[in-house]
Amino acid sequence: MEKSSIFNEDQAFQNLVKNAKRKSFKRIVFITISVIISVVLLLWGLIATGQYFMYKEMDKQTTQNYLVNTFTGANIQGNGSNYDHFFLAGTTKSHMYKDVNGHQVSWLTREHFYTILGTKAAVYTDSVFHNSNNTIYRNNQRVIQFYPYTQPKIEDDLAYLKSLPPYYSVEVAISFNKKLTLKEMAPQFPTAQWTWIIENGLLESIEERKKSEEEWTESQKEASVDFPEMPTTNFGLVNGDNAYGFQIIDSPAYSDNPFQSAEQFLDQIDMYAYDEKEALAFLKEKMVERGEDASGLALHGHEKLHEAEVLKNTIGIGDVEVNSLKVSGVVLTGTIEEVLPYLENDIVHYVSAGVILPY
Repeated sequence: MEKSSIFNEDQAFQNLVKNAKRKSFKRIVFITISVIISVVLLLWGLIATGQYFMYKEMDKQTTQNYLVNTFTGANIQGNGSNYDHFFLAGTTKSHMYKDVNGHQVSWLTREHFYTILGTKAAVYTDSVFHNSNNTIYRNNQRVIQFYPYTQPKIEDDLAYLKSLPPYYSVEVAISFNKKLTLKEMAPQFPTAQWTWIIENGLLESIEERKKSEEEWTESQKEASVDFPEMPTTNFGLVNGDNAYGFQIIDSPAYSDNPFQSAEQFLDQIDMYAYDEKEALAFLKEKMVERGEDASGLALHGHEKLHEAEVLKNTIGIGDVEVNSLKVSGVVLTGTIEEVLPYLENDIVHYVSAGVILPY
């Protein structure tokens, strides 16, 4: 007997079911592909956006490294930057060097690591250490130091320099026993490569640290605490890598050194001690006062730079002429024989040896 069924087979109905399944499958495939494409586009958009801001931050950091070195770092000059980036992260390296009697000495590298998530970290690769007599070394080379005229005389490196062979190339930091205007300094130290400026608040900070140390020592004596004798701390010494000042540019375009270098230095302070809008207005006003055309003046976006702001408060931008700009020390380089005569000038308060090359 034929198998009975309560449903009669209907070919049209079967076709309708098959079409419905086919359409449902196509719809699922279409939706799946659409979701995948949407997710991929969204991820690509997020990654592209993250990369854009990462690259922007890398450019910003590189520019800031250059500008910081414009206002600080005794005899330190920029030697270019490297970018190394891949899909999700990147690094920047800004290389610095010193010119010591015509020899380029690699000095430090400012390296930063970035990710597209906004993470940023400084990477330190340079070795720095102090010895017991307050001398600082970077990458096995001496770091020059300055010493304010307000502090009492202490032993310096003059005798040490005199003991070296006369043909050695050396970098020397000279601190004055008073502030000199650029006009007074230039004829006494015509070969100066860098000038030191005592920034606003430094002298007060030295006195505060000395007072704090004295109070701490007294408190220990009163408490009858017996500590081993510690080496004397000299709060007056200023690390040359962090000192404020400007490079004296040695090129045919700057024939009236150091005054043209100082003019450029003051203009840089004018620009970066303010944010973009304030700096543009300030510079236009200054150009008009000089009789120059300021109509086409424009600035690229920049933020206020701390170092430039410190110098603005120190120097009093707008109220100082280049000739009357006051400095407290200089950096000289040359052979021992060439620099020694300048070290015995009556204006010298402190002598600090920096990089020393036996050639």
